[in-house]
Amino acid sequence: MATVYTELFQRECENRFGVTRDLVRDAIAQPDKEQRLASQGLTLILYSKKIPGSDDYLVVSTHVQGQDLMVDLAFRLKKDLVDEAKTTLPFPLLQALALQFGLPVKIGDREGKFVYNEIIPTTSRDVKKVLRINNPDGRPLVSSIWVRMLQNNMGFLAQCALVFCIDSQAYASWLEKKQW
Repeated sequence: MATVYTELFQRECENRFGVTRDLVRDAIAQPDKEQRLASQGLTLILYSKKIPGSDDYLVVSTHVQGQDLMVDLAFRLKKDLVDEAKTTLPFPLLQALALQFGLPVKIGDREGKFVYNEIIPTTSRDVKKVLRINNPDGRPLVSSIWVRMLQNNMGFLAQCALVFCIDSQAYASWLEKKQW
């Protein structure tokens, strides 16, 4: 399976957050932990790995597209956030990051900073009408939105594989702070 780096990864993770392809390649090839979510033809794979020579961890979010592994996002998490999460599994680490630096996302009547593997009733089949990111200050953000709209005899549903939205300015500032 070939590894492909998305434009989102290149623009945000490489250029803005300083995550290198070598770190990502290592985390994918030899992860400390790996978790998968497969549903209706979508396969998300998240990896976590302690960064060599550091107390920090890297979390890599990917999806499978045909024969390729698409690298969507990668985040460096400082030791204090990993300790707070009390795990090194990638989905909970990503959740800890979203809870600290995330913007609220509303899907139907559900509002939160991290939505994982949920089906949420909505009033429309149009994802643009049922999904809202609460960003009144217009802060720069980076998001992962894996949602598929469904309809059955109960009405409209949002099948959410993974949804979160990170305030990239707050996250980048946190990365730059020295730990004493």
